[in-house]
Amino acid sequence: MSFGIGVTLSFVAAIAWGSSMVIFKVGIKNTDPLIATYIKGIVAVPVLILLGWILYGVESLALLFTYPNSLWLLLATVSITFGDFFSLFALKKINVSIAQPISAVYPFFTTLILLIAKIEKITWVIITGTLLIILGVSTISYFTQRTSNQEAKREHDKNNGKNTIYGIILSVLAATFWGLTIVFTRLILDGEGVEVISMMGIRNGLMVAMAFILVLIRATIKRDNFMKNIFTQKKEAFILMGGGAIAWCIGGVSFFTAVTMIGAGISTPLSSISPFIVTILSVIFLKEKITKKQISSIFIIVMGAVILSLKEIFS
Repeated sequence: MSFGIGVTLSFVAAIAWGSSMVIFKVGIKNTDPLIATYIKGIVAVPVLILLGWILYGVESLALLFTYPNSLWLLLATVSITFGDFFSLFALKKINVSIAQPISAVYPFFTTLILLIAKIEKITWVIITGTLLIILGVSTISYFTQRTSNQEAKREHDKNNGKNTIYGIILSVLAATFWGLTIVFTRLILDGEGVEVISMMGIRNGLMVAMAFILVLIRATIKRDNFMKNIFTQKKEAFILMGGGAIAWCIGGVSFFTAVTMIGAGISTPLSSISPFIVTILSVIFLKEKITKKQISSIFIIVMGAVILSLKEIFS
């Protein structure tokens, strides 16, 4: 029963994260990525902390600041801050239907670290499913880059081709730090008495604080239009905050609850099928174009997730 619930929650996380990426694409259009990194948590963080306090008491929050939880919390905060920043920066350069599938390669880094550190038992079924997901992500990246470069040549726009390359690199960097975040967060959840909602509220609250401090430092150094350098337009702010609430309150809580049930080695690759969600939503709402080769790549990603969901049968 717990395995089935864990798989379901992993898929819920994929849907929430896919939807939020499409929302972020709209909100980031006229917003600096670093500013967007903290704005998207303005609503989500207080909600998570308040829920953690009400449901589990102040002790659940205090536990996160005891050793070694505090160490893993610090490392997870730094990792997710960089991961989210690079992800939002990538959305400034390329379409969300490209950025999300590439950044979904984070299961590779999670699986690799878990395998090396022997934190979890990684079976060949898990490795096979993860490799299929990575194959799909790599393929979609390759064909997207070729298509963008061809379009750039036809339009004589070198910047378009460069933006595609930068966007892909930024998406891979996001995946790297997200992979690290999941490992460090998994270690936090191993602590006795640590609850998912409380952990999400504190970890992401520290991330928002870290991003805001960096924004303040930068704005102080620039000494020009201070308010514009620390905030964005009201419309974009509401869009980003809404996306953050979906990504963290629904996606994050569902995912890390699944991690406690079935382990990061299974829930991480399962949740990475969000490119399928992104593809549908980006075509419908953002009118982005997607090729048959990209669709085939997404199908490979989904197949990898299906194999992982059958892990109990093959074990």
